[in-house]
Amino acid sequence: MTVYTIFALVAAAAFGLALIRFIVNRPPNILITFLHDFIGCFFIFSGFVKAVDPLGTSYKMHEYFEAFAGEGFRPLWEYLATWSTFMAVTMIALELFVGFVLLIGWKPRFTVGVIWLLTLFFTFLTGYTFLSGYGISKAFILVSGAVISLFALVAFPKKQSQRMNLVFFSVGILVLVFLMSKFSGIFFTAEFAESKMKVTDCGCFGDFIKLKPWETYYKDIILDVMILILVLNVKFVRPVFGDTVRQFLAFTTASAALIFCIYNVYGNEPVIDFRPYAIGNDINDLRKEKKPAKVEMVFVYQSNKTHQPKEFTYDEVMKGKMDYAEYDSMIERKDKVLDPGIPAKITNLRIENDEGGELTDSLLHDPNYSLMVVSYNLNKTHEAAFKELNEIAAGAEKAGVKFYAVTLNDGHVDEFRHKNQTAYPFYSADETPLKTIIRSNPGLVLFKNGVVVNKWHYRHLPKVEELNKTYFAK
Repeated sequence: MTVYTIFALVAAAAFGLALIRFIVNRPPNILITFLHDFIGCFFIFSGFVKAVDPLGTSYKMHEYFEAFAGEGFRPLWEYLATWSTFMAVTMIALELFVGFVLLIGWKPRFTVGVIWLLTLFFTFLTGYTFLSGYGISKAFILVSGAVISLFALVAFPKKQSQRMNLVFFSVGILVLVFLMSKFSGIFFTAEFAESKMKVTDCGCFGDFIKLKPWETYYKDIILDVMILILVLNVKFVRPVFGDTVRQFLAFTTASAALIFCIYNVYGNEPVIDFRPYAIGNDINDLRKEKKPAKVEMVFVYQSNKTHQPKEFTYDEVMKGKMDYAEYDSMIERKDKVLDPGIPAKITNLRIENDEGGELTDSLLHDPNYSLMVVSYNLNKTHEAAFKELNEIAAGAEKAGVKFYAVTLNDGHVDEFRHKNQTAYPFYSADETPLKTIIRSNPGLVLFKNGVVVNKWHYRHLPKVEELNKTYFAK
């Protein structure tokens, strides 16, 4: 699925809702009706695919805070990172809530205003993700924040004329910033390079679909335009149902969205798993490259006449097919991707022993059942769960099933093992894949020849008898 498919599906749903409204009560403006149905459906979809896995959004927010810390005010961003899970749950629940209440027309000015502010916030994040590939300066970040704040003010005035004046003023400032970025070097310091991007994925749709940073940025620009039209024409948004029913539905939706998000953080594994480590997936297959990328070596030379850079292929340089008199100064050598190919979906999983030897292949090619305890960080783990895991380990040993743990090796593993009397081996891996494998710290994963047979949150660990009966006795 692509972002274009998502837009098409949401547009189809919005068209159906708008048609029903037109048949039932003939809204005063069918275009605005379609737009508010589209935005409502889009927010519900975007919120839901993240609500099934709020921890994934929390980790992504933590990644943003780390990137912002590099720009300055490190103590502030490090403090905010400690609240990333709370903010992720709140943001996702709010996204679901405003999407639904927009459809039913609950407090239109308030709802549309909140959606406008949320979308501008998302635009700032996706813009930072994409544009950092140009080597953006701190001045650009500050100016962009100011422009975003100007656009945010559009939602507040009650008078249409005041809102329009703010729009014209904000657009004028935006054009000025664009011209400054185009004809001066104070905002962008280099040509675009994907490797320069501070965050490589915005997490807009969680693990449901990974979009390229420029796709997410342009997607938000399109949404900004649509929602701005809605902000300026909010008077045409018509409610459905009576006031009491709308109030009840709004309260119920807010409560349900919050409870659903909290459950998927603290209660269990995500109810729908979009990650590559979902139950039934073959990890060995997902670690294989499906189609190799096609890369060409190029050399960048600067013209001594125009002072502009120009790329030349390896053949052009080696066979003298370039004007050496003009292009006499090489700037850099780089690899130009002609075809990205189809890379492996899992590229960062590497399990090592104490000596640094890689065990990934040997562990995941075990033809028998094996149990992996996953704890991305023992300092943050639910330590009491290891008492139950030790019992499972003893039962696995009796059944002849391999049992081991994988965690981040921060130098305190032996101390933790001694304290919790863990007799099984501990291996090490990076935090990122461990956080992806299971959203539980610790969690338990059952493998067979690299296939994920089952996964358990530490709150719902299986009993030894259950494992013997369901799996090991077969």
